[in-house]
Amino acid sequence: MHENSISRSVLTRLALIALVMICAAGCPSGGENRDGPPSPPEDPPQQPAAEQEPSDGRGHTDGRGHTDGRGHTGGRGQTGGQPVQQEDLDQQKSENPLRNGDDPPLRDQGTASPAAGGTASPAAGGTDEPFDPIKVNGPIFVGWTKPKLALVITGRQDGYMEPCGCAGLDRMKGGMSRRHSLLNQLRKERGWPVVALDVGGLAKGYGRQAEHKFQTTVLGMRAMRYDAIALGKAELRLPAGNLAAETVGVEGPQGPFLSANVGLFGPPGKNSLQTRIIEAPGMKLGVTAVLGKKFQEEIRSDVIEMTDPEAALSALVPELKQKADYLILLAHATKEESIELARKFPDFDLVVTAGGAPVPPPKPETIEGTKTLLIEVGQKGMDAIVLGLFDDPKQPRYQSVPLDSRFPASRQMQDLMRGYQELLAAEGFAGLGIRAVPHPQAELNGKYVGSKQCASCHEISDIVWKKSKHAKAYTTLAGLDPPRNFDPECVSCHVVGWHPTDYYPYKTGYEGPQKTPHLTGTGCETCHGPGGAHVAAENGSDLELQEKLRKAMVITKAEAQDPRAGKQHCFTCHDLDNSPEFSFETYWPLIEHYEDQ
Repeated sequence: MHENSISRSVLTRLALIALVMICAAGCPSGGENRDGPPSPPEDPPQQPAAEQEPSDGRGHTDGRGHTDGRGHTGGRGQTGGQPVQQEDLDQQKSENPLRNGDDPPLRDQGTASPAAGGTASPAAGGTDEPFDPIKVNGPIFVGWTKPKLALVITGRQDGYMEPCGCAGLDRMKGGMSRRHSLLNQLRKERGWPVVALDVGGLAKGYGRQAEHKFQTTVLGMRAMRYDAIALGKAELRLPAGNLAAETVGVEGPQGPFLSANVGLFGPPGKNSLQTRIIEAPGMKLGVTAVLGKKFQEEIRSDVIEMTDPEAALSALVPELKQKADYLILLAHATKEESIELARKFPDFDLVVTAGGAPVPPPKPETIEGTKTLLIEVGQKGMDAIVLGLFDDPKQPRYQSVPLDSRFPASRQMQDLMRGYQELLAAEGFAGLGIRAVPHPQAELNGKYVGSKQCASCHEISDIVWKKSKHAKAYTTLAGLDPPRNFDPECVSCHVVGWHPTDYYPYKTGYEGPQKTPHLTGTGCETCHGPGGAHVAAENGSDLELQEKLRKAMVITKAEAQDPRAGKQHCFTCHDLDNSPEFSFETYWPLIEHYEDQ
């Protein structure tokens, strides 16, 4: 089938999913769990081991199997020109639990079910106990009675539609799926009237994948029945046409997006909503939003018109005050600017800011000199704020809700994510505008050749690698529900030859499971860099070149844990987003490898 036909078919599927979700947003199945991930597809066989060792003055090898001339193993698996003996291998295997075939002392992390009560990934100290999100993150709504109205307030998703599942979902927070389950629980199980608000910041970055993320997120938020969403700076960096498609209808402004001081293809208010009156039980909410002056400096567009937020609010607040009895400002601005606006417009009962700390505070802040509550939403969509309004709306109750594994997966959001991943697969890396660049060490190190090329010289490291989760990294992605092995933001740490945090490939790096199956998995060259020149030199006779290239491949233990060392280090992939329980000292022994006796 032609590539364009594939893309059209996937887009059609995504549109149908969206239509079904919007029509069925209130159906009881919205918060159900799926039966579990499908069996992972066949994966290309994984080979070999990377080599990475400390240099501690005790005769340990220097990264290529050669040492200080005291008879230790050579880079071609030899000692003094003789083959490595089996007893030498056995002795070296015993130094690492993976070398003799034993399971690691920490239980397999695997991929936990997204439902509450999934199997826990190990903590830094290791445990077999199931992870209890309520015990760790605390109970919610303790002592609450049914509020007159529950405001569910979110923001700063920052492109994180779902938490990374490669290290287990149970300990991770965030995601549209859990957020949808929270909203369903409040509306259906508790019977609370709910108004959903978002302070903006849905997207992150540039390019086709960022655009697909934004569109997918909007579909999800429509299905979750959001009442108002502020236009954030990340959204305004996307192509204006993408944004207009979600905010401008044939007959004028439409949808949940609003901004008092931002206009698309015209001044504010012409093609986009500036305010919204929300009818709630026994009260009317007046909602508006602004883009702060500091964030406006980051927007460069000929079709976006922005005005001073204070001037815009001065014109709108008096009218809003006449129409509503509870006023809300969604301030996509720094915390400082949000507080300043609240003081200048004290008629607002609630100001939600896009600034503040990464995690929302345990209690709301009353802005000094006003009656206004200030709400922070945190970052990366990991938490939601529920503000309960009762008969006296001046005495609300506040709950910061961690979106953790107490909330089961939403089937509707899972289907939407599946459509998104299928779209990425259909377009491919080239269709997403991703282009390979030369590796910084390519002139010295040559091209990527795959871990299999390392195995014949580095037998011990090969054993360690094959038993490690690094060797299974690609299979982990392919086995997720939905599979993520065509997602550049996931692939980058699970294959050979990609920049791990900027999500682009290096030339001769991984291009796809069919074209470059030898580069799947987190292999030797993922950490040590391209090995083509090193392999070629070892098959030649230039001893000086061999020594030079061996040194170029070395990463010591100290360098592996130091981002300032200038080498590839563990924390580029094992960061707080993807490996929240990662402890270098705990996990290093499981992959440590060198040929030394």
